[in-house]
Amino acid sequence: MDTIQAYKRAATEILTFIENHNHFILSAHINADGDAYASMIAVYQLLGALKKNSVMILADEKTVTRYDFLKNFNTILHYSEQLDLSTYLPNGIAQAAIILDVPSYFRLGDVRHLLPESEHVVKIDHHPVEDVFGPIDWVDTKASSTTSMVYELYLQSGVQVNLDMARALYTGILYDTGRFSYSNTTDRDYSIAAEMLKIGVRPAEITSRIFFENSFTGLKTIGKGLFSLEQHLNGLVNSIYLSSEDLIGQEQSEIEELANLSVSVKGGDTGLFIREIKPDFHKISLRSKTRVDVNQVAKAFNGGGHKRAAGCRIEGNKQDVISALLNEIEKQL
Repeated sequence: MDTIQAYKRAATEILTFIENHNHFILSAHINADGDAYASMIAVYQLLGALKKNSVMILADEKTVTRYDFLKNFNTILHYSEQLDLSTYLPNGIAQAAIILDVPSYFRLGDVRHLLPESEHVVKIDHHPVEDVFGPIDWVDTKASSTTSMVYELYLQSGVQVNLDMARALYTGILYDTGRFSYSNTTDRDYSIAAEMLKIGVRPAEITSRIFFENSFTGLKTIGKGLFSLEQHLNGLVNSIYLSSEDLIGQEQSEIEELANLSVSVKGGDTGLFIREIKPDFHKISLRSKTRVDVNQVAKAFNGGGHKRAAGCRIEGNKQDVISALLNEIEKQL
């Protein structure tokens, strides 16, 4: 079965699932990024067009405000044990769930406690499978983004894409292809983007909002990160490090670009962006060009992602963390 037919079949199964339910929880991975937000919001808007009720919930304590230009962004809820869903769902219980851009229950965070029985859960994702959530787990690791997969739901549903929907669909694809520059970018992504432009999306507006609107302190922190750049393994690996003091008052989304800059060094293959989010506890973003499967590196530390972009969290001091990462990377070199 070719990709187009496989997509049509998966989309049709999910639309049947949607037709058979009325009240949904929607969620995405912890530390939600552009693809997570956009795919979730796009499905929320699709469900609304299909006269279905849904609520968006993330495990994150707060949202990333650079995406607040997307309609319905401000309705996203944050999980807590005290969260009362009775305002949004009958008896406060989800009849069904659609999970976006999440490979595992761990990456879903505490929202997993709100899920209904597995036969009422759908997953749409483009990460390598770690956990199967239910009978409909639509995973395509060749897709550039989960949002590009969600677009296929729109096509099969017959719902006419309005400008708000188009902005969400364009945003997710734009983010996860790195402005259409990453190796995961496909001709389909350009085709979808072109359709969104016809509807009225303004590329410069969204690109600027996501990638080029940084606070003064954010840019200063990026400068600190670049100043910390170190080479390892004869220049094949390059690392950027920020301490917990460097990150005081800093919004994480403003410095994400350091992950991509870490792998941009000429002659290097793998980049590490290491943030000390609290003393001796580090969040790591890994990037690679050709030789290293950073998803396998991240999985060694209970993380994950894609072959060329992944992440994990590691306890220990700076040197121990870097040594542990290099040890895993060397296994592939």
